Amino acid sequence: MAANVPGHFQRDVSSWRRLAAATWRPANDPTIYGVLHVDASRALATAAALSERTGRHVTITHLVTSAVARALADHPECNAFVRHGRLYQRDCVDVFVLVALPPPSDAADSRADLTGVKITHADRKSVLEIADELEQGARAVRTGRDPNFARMKGLLQQTPAFLLGPILKLITFAQYEMNLDLSRLGVPRDAFGGAFITNLGPLGIPCGFPPIVPVTRLALNVAIGRVEDAPVAENGAVVVRPVLPLTATFDHRVIDGYQAGRLTQRFVEILKDPERHLALL
Repeated sequence: MAANVPGHFQRDVSSWRRLAAATWRPANDPTIYGVLHVDASRALATAAALSERTGRHVTITHLVTSAVARALADHPECNAFVRHGRLYQRDCVDVFVLVALPPPSDAADSRADLTGVKITHADRKSVLEIADELEQGARAVRTGRDPNFARMKGLLQQTPAFLLGPILKLITFAQYEMNLDLSRLGVPRDAFGGAFITNLGPLGIPCGFPPIVPVTRLALNVAIGRVEDAPVAENGAVVVRPVLPLTATFDHRVIDGYQAGRLTQRFVEILKDPERHLALL
C-alpha cells in the first residue's frame, strides 16, 4: 500500500529533539493569539479626569474592562463557549477581572494568591460603576468577606491533590455540558463569564499571553501591559505618545480570525475615544 506521506525517519537527531518528540503529544490546542498597541492618550486622560471629578481611583483597567464588555455586546457571537460540540451563546455579558492577593506579612512570596471579581452585565454599567464594583469585590476577597471565594478556597485547600483534577472536571462537566446550577453546593454560577482580563503592567511585565484554562470555558482572555512612551506616526509626522500594549488569547473554536478582527476593531475604536463610546458615570 502506498504511503500517505512519502518520507523517512530522521537520523542523527539531537538529544533535545528526541526528548521533545517523546514528551509532547500532537498539537490539539485551539488557541490563537493577538498583539495590539493602542495610543492610550485619550484613555489615560479620561481616567485621570474621571478620578479628579469623582474622587474615585479610575484606571486603564476599568476602561479596558468596559471596552471589552461593550465590544462583546456588539459582537455577541463571540460571547460563547463550546457545549456538546456546539456553540452556546451567553445571554449576558459578564467579565472576570483578575485580582492579586498579597501573601501574609509573615509568609514567603510563594504564598501570594490570585483570584478575581466577576462584573455581571458589564456592558450595561458605567466605567465608574465598574471601578466601584471591582474595588468593593477586591476588598471583600482580601478581607475574607467574599463567601463564594471563601467556600471555594476552603474546598481547594481541603481536597487531596490527586482528586483536584477529577473533581474540577466533574464540576465543569456538570456546569457547562449539563448546564446545571451548582450554586447551592458553593460553586458560583458561570464564575468567569465570557471574558477574562488581567493587568500585567503593575507587575513590571511589558506584555504576556494569558492561557485559556479549560475549566473556565472562556473564549477570550485579555492582558493589559505596561504603558510606555513610544514613537507614533501621526499626520505624516513622528510624535511620542503613551502606548498601551494589549495581548489576547482566543478560543479558535468560537472566535476565528474574521471575528477576532471585528471584535478588535470595535475595541480599539472604543478605547481610543472612550468619552464618545462609553458611559463614564
